[in-house]
Amino acid sequence: MATAGSLQGHTLHNSVLQLGQGNSVEHPFPTVTSAFYHHARTFPDTIALRDLAESPRELTYSQLAKRAQFLAAHLISQGVCPDSRVPIVAKRGLDMIVAIWAVLSCGAQYVPLDGGVVPEETVRRVLDQADGVVLCLASTKHRITTQHHKQTAISIDETNINSLEEDAHIDLATPNSGCYVIYTSGTTGNPKGVDVTHRNVVNLVCLSPGNLGVSPGTCVGSVLNISFDMAAWEIFACLCNGGTLVLRGSNWEPTLQQIDILICTPTILSKYHPTQFPRIKTVATAGEPTTKSLADLWAKHGTYWNCCGPTETTIVNTMQKHIVGHELSIGRPTPNNRVYILNEEGESVPMGAIGVMWAGGLGVSRGYIGLGEKTAEKYKLDYFAQDGSTIYNTGDLCRWRPDGSVEILGRVDDQVKVKGFRVELDGISVSLVSAPGVSRAAVLLIDGEIHGFITPRRCDVTTTINHVRQHQPYYAVPTHLHQLDELPSTPNGKIDKKGLKTLALTKQTVVAQSCEKEKAHAELKSQTSMSSLATLTEKLDLERGMPDKIMARPYRGLRHRIFIVYRTLFSLVGILNLVALVSVIVLQLKSDWLGTITAINLAVAVLVRQETIINTLYTVFCSVPKHFPLWIRARCAKIYHLGGVHSGAGLCATAWLVISTVRGTICNAVSCEGHATGSLVTQVISWVLCGLLCSMVATAWPSFRKQYHNLFERFHRFAGWISLGLFWARTMLAINDSRPQHQELGIAIVKSPDFWLLVVATLSIASSWFFLRKVPVEAEVLSEHAVRLHFDYTVPVNGTFTRISQRPLIEWHSFATIPNPKANHHAKGYSLVVSNAGDWTRSCIKNPPSMIWVRGVPTCGVMRIATLFNRIVVIATGSGIGPLLGHIINQSCPTQLIWSTSKPEETFGKEVVGQIRGAIPDAIIWDTKAQGRPDLVRMGFNLAKSFDAEAVVIIANEKITKKVVYGLETRGMPAFGAIWDS
Repeated sequence: MATAGSLQGHTLHNSVLQLGQGNSVEHPFPTVTSAFYHHARTFPDTIALRDLAESPRELTYSQLAKRAQFLAAHLISQGVCPDSRVPIVAKRGLDMIVAIWAVLSCGAQYVPLDGGVVPEETVRRVLDQADGVVLCLASTKHRITTQHHKQTAISIDETNINSLEEDAHIDLATPNSGCYVIYTSGTTGNPKGVDVTHRNVVNLVCLSPGNLGVSPGTCVGSVLNISFDMAAWEIFACLCNGGTLVLRGSNWEPTLQQIDILICTPTILSKYHPTQFPRIKTVATAGEPTTKSLADLWAKHGTYWNCCGPTETTIVNTMQKHIVGHELSIGRPTPNNRVYILNEEGESVPMGAIGVMWAGGLGVSRGYIGLGEKTAEKYKLDYFAQDGSTIYNTGDLCRWRPDGSVEILGRVDDQVKVKGFRVELDGISVSLVSAPGVSRAAVLLIDGEIHGFITPRRCDVTTTINHVRQHQPYYAVPTHLHQLDELPSTPNGKIDKKGLKTLALTKQTVVAQSCEKEKAHAELKSQTSMSSLATLTEKLDLERGMPDKIMARPYRGLRHRIFIVYRTLFSLVGILNLVALVSVIVLQLKSDWLGTITAINLAVAVLVRQETIINTLYTVFCSVPKHFPLWIRARCAKIYHLGGVHSGAGLCATAWLVISTVRGTICNAVSCEGHATGSLVTQVISWVLCGLLCSMVATAWPSFRKQYHNLFERFHRFAGWISLGLFWARTMLAINDSRPQHQELGIAIVKSPDFWLLVVATLSIASSWFFLRKVPVEAEVLSEHAVRLHFDYTVPVNGTFTRISQRPLIEWHSFATIPNPKANHHAKGYSLVVSNAGDWTRSCIKNPPSMIWVRGVPTCGVMRIATLFNRIVVIATGSGIGPLLGHIINQSCPTQLIWSTSKPEETFGKEVVGQIRGAIPDAIIWDTKAQGRPDLVRMGFNLAKSFDAEAVVIIANEKITKKVVYGLETRGMPAFGAIWDS
């Protein structure tokens, strides 16, 4: 590595030195804020932002500027001042952009952190180096408050910035003011914050070619992770030049169809074809090497810029407009930037010779926040320019081409790119060494995968990798871990990395297949033992692209969101009742039929919720042989949508009752042919019943039910019981009113179908109460967040749930069962997991019961359908693991798992995690606390394909379940998840 002294006094080849000089151009604006506010004044009504994340929203330049000014005034009142450092823990959206301009207007520096995926270690590091204020969203605030730092957290979307007084225009930024800080993984095991100024940024985004030709009317995509420095290029290249920034949602395609300019990595670009998005005319890629075929493809349809530059040189410092058929190159330095290719002595190398790239000029950042020694190591005075500026060692191996462009040959150090993200292998090594039991470690990138080498051999692989996951982002976790007695060394006493690579590449692997569990075990025939970690995740790249949805958007919305089986069954019941209504009118049936049809619907609504009926239907539909075509089995698996019959029949019973009551009231007042005159008592009871049933239907409406679930449960129960009693009274009175005078009441009752239908409904409702009993329970407290309850009174089948209560007349709670068919350290029976989700569950965890009420018999649920498939992938979030445990422990078919939860061992205990690992060694247990939230649609699809699964089952909250099921089914993958009576 070159030192400050070695860079002085060298004889330079003037011609080569001249190649590395970018054009000297004056900046049109001194700061990004001055550029932005200039366009806000010049083009106030031009659309600045178009947010496609949810329902499309837009802001004009004047609206964006006004909001930024209001928020800036609020920040100043909270103590933000020039040179303050303000983290923004948010997600892509209008609020995030407003926050950026507000912070910059204060003369402060923003630190972007994606609240959904940023690792806990990075959040902690950023807060340690930040000042007194942190901006966030309501949905990301917990990422800050759990850190217990001194900062004041301000939720952008909860702050009424429009109510703040508008004062004089605020723009306190100067060219030397900090603009943003981007954190990268560090060699100390901690992330490093790169300190970038306004002068650095305007040098790229306000000059050609870095501005990418943006002008008013140009639409630029905002598609990248906000913590990625290229995301700053998207934002500032657009808004500092009057363009329209189109912020994508979870679906990329709508954004790509609306933009003219796309900035991304080659990996992202490779997922799309230019003919799909003809509006895109300019593409710029950076962050990792591109391929000639990709560059040629996009250059044929527009302008393709191949760019290069680390975060330390402000996004990119070289750009090359690719011409179809020409060799790839990263081009020449951008304006006011310099590139030197130096040898180990710090001398400029001749044309064609290989050296290390050092970057100079106005793009070089100020260094690393709080890391003076690291800054001094990587940043040196530019003794070639002798103007007091600095140059930065990029670590890239390069050489000059005869045409004056730069060719990159690779990395000189261990800084690598994994999935488009910058990773420093030394940082991973530090994390490995800090794991319990590990004495030494080394890390290599081999064939695109991260290999870790640790000593001694006896180190526990699971413990080690879980430790690394707590300190590194998901893309920096090793996919292979080699356990060695000692690390090989060179004659100089350094770790022999070439030897480690040879060892890893030349190992002989024996794979043993186990038909029962289908587990793969690898054994090295050398002095190493190797564990392939998450072999179905990083190794197979669960984050690779997915195919397009298989239907046009309107049709797939109808097919997978509107006409789901639940709604189809609901509609079918409605259609049958319409047929009955037409029959009553056309055939002029007696009014007695109205009561009979009401009773039929009531009986159907009740029967379809009766445990024995449910279990029988599930048993029939889930017994279809596995060799039947998948489309038949997948259709049978929709049996859990049968709640649509209950809802449809209940609504129709109410409608028929209202019709019958209205007709009865009219015919009592005006004599009707074929209608027996009802008593006043019958009419009063009928109207009371109408009121009760209409109220039950209203409270069962999905939106009301979700918001007032406890009220719904209690009202449904007690109003249902009262209604049943009133139905009996009404039926008896109606039979008495309509019977012939010579017929005895008892005979009339026995001959009435209404009576027998009501008997069936009553027995169905009462049946679960026949099994009401208080049973002993063994409570196993897993943590302060969860308890596992063990029962021994029955052994249910997989995929069932049971009801438990401490106040049986007031409330009941349903939980999935985990069968325990053989006694072990717990009695034969079953268990269930209760996690903290409210007052009742919290009380159950804090004061575990020794006796508890149960009712009915264990009843089949979604996981019962697993018996239909030969191989499945199951996905759970948080406590959703409970309903899956029964199947995971007693698998009916080979199974893979994705479990996304916060601190799994701490929350659910080592035994639960151990049972999962024992049953599915390659299970993907994703700690959201350390790794952020995963893309479950992408991961689920890729895992299902790599595992050759026939279906995916997810147990999660409503929003995630619907998103995953829709995302998979629209791509041809059968997917199943609970129904929320929608």
